[in-house]
Amino acid sequence: MQRTCEAGRIERIAERFFAKDLTDRERAAFEAGIALGAVAHQFMGIPITGNLQSLRRLEKVIEDAVKLQPYKKGARVRIRPKGLSGRKHHQFDYGILSPSMMEVEIYVRYGRARVIACMKSIKTLGNYPLMYISDIA
Repeated sequence: MQRTCEAGRIERIAERFFAKDLTDRERAAFEAGIALGAVAHQFMGIPITGNLQSLRRLEKVIEDAVKLQPYKKGARVRIRPKGLSGRKHHQFDYGILSPSMMEVEIYVRYGRARVIACMKSIKTLGNYPLMYISDIA
């Protein structure tokens, strides 16, 4: 019970900084954007190879990190290591993670609103890692 009261108090403090007329949908979309930006920029540059076991572990770490953020209810991350080999051939043989290698879905709930936001490399946009809202309610 004590923890729930403290969480409510913290929430009320944070709410004071947001516009009073902000809807739950708008806030959920904002929170989704925060998460996608974090994934794209915080994890960029991590050394990787095409080793699927290592990539699955990294995907899980990224998913778990996203779920630590407020209002994030879930995440799905897939890394597509284009052109990287499954094992190192010498000590300098690795690539680096870029947003264009990632497919991400973030699930956010704020109040009564829910958002699914995605990041995906779009071939017709020159493999640009487009961030977008795929569903909002």
